[in-house]
Amino acid sequence: MDTLAERLAASVAELVRIPSVNPLHTGPISDEHGAGGEAAIARHLADRFHALGASEVVLDDIVDGRPNVYGFFPGRTERLVVLDVHTDTVTVEHMTDPPFDGRVDDGRVWGRGALDTKASLGVITTLLDTWQREGARPEPTLLVVGTIAEEAGGFLGAARFRQWADDRGLDIDQMIVAEPTQLAPLHGHKGAAALRVTAVGESAHSALPHLGRNAIEAMAPVITAVQREHERLQALEPTTELGNGTVSVTMIEGGTGSNVIPDACTIMIGRRVVPGEDGHQVFTDLADLATEACPLPVQIEPASPPGPDGRLGTDAFYQPPDARLVSDLATWAGTAPTVAPFGTNALRYSGFAREIAVFGPGAIDAAHQATESVAIDDLVATAEVFTRWLDPA
Repeated sequence: MDTLAERLAASVAELVRIPSVNPLHTGPISDEHGAGGEAAIARHLADRFHALGASEVVLDDIVDGRPNVYGFFPGRTERLVVLDVHTDTVTVEHMTDPPFDGRVDDGRVWGRGALDTKASLGVITTLLDTWQREGARPEPTLLVVGTIAEEAGGFLGAARFRQWADDRGLDIDQMIVAEPTQLAPLHGHKGAAALRVTAVGESAHSALPHLGRNAIEAMAPVITAVQREHERLQALEPTTELGNGTVSVTMIEGGTGSNVIPDACTIMIGRRVVPGEDGHQVFTDLADLATEACPLPVQIEPASPPGPDGRLGTDAFYQPPDARLVSDLATWAGTAPTVAPFGTNALRYSGFAREIAVFGPGAIDAAHQATESVAIDDLVATAEVFTRWLDPA
């Protein structure tokens, strides 16, 4: 008979073999495998949820035929808990391993998504299968959610799931957002605001620069202003373990030729938002800063879509480390609560459930690399934690 470890590895490998590259990350290699979008894995999970005894399965189309998938598994009580796992992966164009072979080797499952985050999906479906065979049910009612567009696209899947759940009046007690956290529950991470700023100038021959208005030169004081704003933020006293907000110019584009005065220059500004800051206000303040610093007219565009409430920046995710779910997960996993610099779907779930934690096997610094894998031992440890959380009988 297969061991739990073997069944966990096989389940994760099966999911890895279903390509689900975020459409904003596709390229020739992913296209060759038909890997654009989350539709195939959502349909697979819907079929799997039905087979595992879900009382209700929903495919919720979000955009361009890319659905979220929701599966309700009745518990011994009506207390509702949610496991949110994003189904999209990052690009495979730079991978040095076969991206979707899902091989099991050297105590690990390999392939894009094995770590981030099909590992948690493989674990929960394996456990549900085991409990179904044993005639057991979890103590709480469990809603397993597969969401699109976490890796790129502004957390559209998480935003839509929240709206869908609110429309149904769901009362969610606890929620785990699956991400690689080395089995240490995250109780906070920074939010974000990002904008594109374009200086609008006028082209001319570079031999006669006075006849034009140089957009690249006009962008220089904007970049300086952003640097000064970052320095101001670092001088503030941090209010939580997440430290201070940061702001950076991350991209720049402009010019059409070596002998032409550029009539446009665009930069991308990225800002990390900490607890106590209003993400939308941060976006507005950065837009004002760029407008005031640039001697030419500017065009401001959000680099990410607005949230369901129309806000253009995202507040930080944060709750005290002694929240019951956080402390329980840490105890069961033998780890300690922590915070992280990266963002997750939790940014769309503030105030959505009574308690939220970001949690999962593997380390985030191993994600998005030229190879990707998850240790089978970590899958087993995650299964043990989920079993403690859901208390089947």
